[in-house]
Amino acid sequence: MKKYEVTIEETVNETFEFEVPDDVDIYEYVREHYYNCDIVLEPGECQSRQMKIHNLDEDTMTEWQEF
Repeated sequence: MKKYEVTIEETVNETFEFEVPDDVDIYEYVREHYYNCDIVLEPGECQSRQMKIHNLDEDTMTEWQEF
């Protein structure tokens, strides 16, 4: 029996609409609201999915593979 560690990465997106005053940097505005949990992506449309596998017995790692 072999032992593996599997990493799965998914990219999910969601579109949000904002009204921001002219003197406010939109990137800073969104960043601040995202890190304050005012913007939360719901599980939804998965844009991509990939995995890599680490063989712990042989200490080898595959490249990222879409699935």
